[in-house]
Amino acid sequence: MKYINTKIAVAGALILMLGAASSCKKETAPTPTEISLSLPSQVSLRYGETQEIKLPKDLSAKAGLSFSFDFSQIADINLGNGVKLSDKLNQAIKFDNEKQSILINSSLLYPNGAQSSSARIPDDYKVTVIAKESQDKVVGKESFSIKITAGSIAIKGLKNGNELPYSYVLYGDQSTDFEIDPLGLPITGASFHLVKKDGQENIASITGTHINLAKDAGDPEKKAEKSFELTPELRKDGFPVAATTFRVILIPQIKFLFGQYYPDLNLTIDFSLIHIGLSNGYVSAAPTLYPEKYKSAFELVSIQKDGLAFTDSEKLFSVNAQTGVVSVKKSDSLKAGNYKVTIKAVTTTGLGFTASLTLAMSEG
Repeated sequence: MKYINTKIAVAGALILMLGAASSCKKETAPTPTEISLSLPSQVSLRYGETQEIKLPKDLSAKAGLSFSFDFSQIADINLGNGVKLSDKLNQAIKFDNEKQSILINSSLLYPNGAQSSSARIPDDYKVTVIAKESQDKVVGKESFSIKITAGSIAIKGLKNGNELPYSYVLYGDQSTDFEIDPLGLPITGASFHLVKKDGQENIASITGTHINLAKDAGDPEKKAEKSFELTPELRKDGFPVAATTFRVILIPQIKFLFGQYYPDLNLTIDFSLIHIGLSNGYVSAAPTLYPEKYKSAFELVSIQKDGLAFTDSEKLFSVNAQTGVVSVKKSDSLKAGNYKVTIKAVTTTGLGFTASLTLAMSEG
């Protein structure tokens, strides 16, 4: 019995000694300090933009501090040709030691939610930044999300409307070329496509950065005004990264002349040569512009006498801006000859057309 009690006493003493050693170790072990990276909760960019996230200035004073990124919260989808989304993330998100900042290049990624024929980009990019000391010890860890929206492209030379940029095109002029302006977006390794819409599959085609209308687009009779919308988009690895939409308005061929036009017969009567008495003055009939609904304003372009430029220093010739009527003041200074007056009709579509009226002046 005495022997057993001795063993119990020894065991108790050992337990007390181990407890004391453990307690001493806990008291002397350094407590890890967690540093703050002060990251924003979300960064928003349009495709093509870059952004810099500066870290707190006091971190640059910490020797041996390094930073890395963890993308494990992002689904690592296959982009094709053996390339994964994680490869793109590693290219697009970098740490700049000199600036002590995180650099994000959205043009190396894809808009969130973009869909290709076989994959979909996650709704955001969740990134974890890890700070380590020289002994590879983690001393800070924070996460933030990146949200990338589709970028912008444009069509050169279009007019801006209240809703969409637009262009009028005459039937028969469907060779009109619409050129895409990438607005600085990188297009190497990417290509432009037209979004297919029901009933518009054969209206236009796209080659490189150029869009061409089909010859049979619009009204088969080429008499009724027709409009439709086209949406070219820039695709990278099958994912749309930028797009724009514009409206094309097809209108009948506009007739502008001094004379008469009968649309039902497609018959034109030309009154562009008029013989008048010299020095008597003259007021013409209004020119014809068809369809009349496109009539807007008229302006004088030039005057020629017998094929040579004529300087109207006395302002004898004028054009009514509302009607296009040509007037000549009575004057003894004009000499006999053929005076060719060219005027321009600016239509409501913005398209301009010219017509000439020749006044053959001779002694009465």
